[in-house]
Amino acid sequence: MGQFASILKQLRTQQGLTQPQLAERLGISRSAISMYERGEREPDSTTMEAIAKFFGVDMNYLYGMPAVTFDDFTYALHNESKELTEENKQKLLEMARLFKLAQQHGQNGN
Repeated sequence: MGQFASILKQLRTQQGLTQPQLAERLGISRSAISMYERGEREPDSTTMEAIAKFFGVDMNYLYGMPAVTFDDFTYALHNESKELTEENKQKLLEMARLFKLAQQHGQNGN
């Protein structure tokens, strides 16, 4: 997990939270938080996502990697497409490809 242990502790202490307080807010045990901070245990992906959401950071940041950023359009498109079926996601992707082709051939005016 690399730097996760120290990053978690830093985020928690910056927020002025104790291990029991963070554990309660995340709905996990204090001992889990303690083990995470000592590097003895790694959270599962669901817990990792909850930690990132709680602190308002990108999951990559928790892993000690550069955060991935998106422009407003990409973020909005991602949020709007979350609940689409796989079939509709593929249709949306195909539409984007068609718009790109039209733009490349000067048919879209941009």
